[in-house]
Amino acid sequence: MKTLKELNKLIGSKEQAVLAIILIIFILGDISAPAPLANMIDSVTGNIIVSLLALSVFVNGHPLLGMLALVASYMLVKRSGHMPGFRKSIERESTENSKVMDFSKYNDYPVSLEEEIVEQMAPLVKHKPAPNSNYQPVLSKLHLAAPIDYTGVI
Repeated sequence: MKTLKELNKLIGSKEQAVLAIILIIFILGDISAPAPLANMIDSVTGNIIVSLLALSVFVNGHPLLGMLALVASYMLVKRSGHMPGFRKSIERESTENSKVMDFSKYNDYPVSLEEEIVEQMAPLVKHKPAPNSNYQPVLSKLHLAAPIDYTGVI
């Protein structure tokens, strides 16, 4: 009771003090939202509504109560998104396995015209180098670079 009176002096009114205690219990305890409420909160509209409610408490109430409301709204959204039995929003997207299955389905086709033409083409002819040919590489201007046979510190 003494703590409630001290909290009442700090925040201002009994209603706000009780709300602060409830928010602290929700934040510190591992309390999850009921399944129908969690299902509604786990959407963009639900996240916006919860955020607006927390911001209205922050604007209209004591700043300490507002901070508690913001933290509690964050925890509520976070816990609602990870409820057992519900799929997370990320999992609603197509997974990598389904993409791989789609790719293998799309790539399962007979030999294409291009592959047939390449197979029918004459093979590439490679000639042996001409006899008595003497090829030497030519080194152009170095532009302050080290020569190829340089063994010093670079």
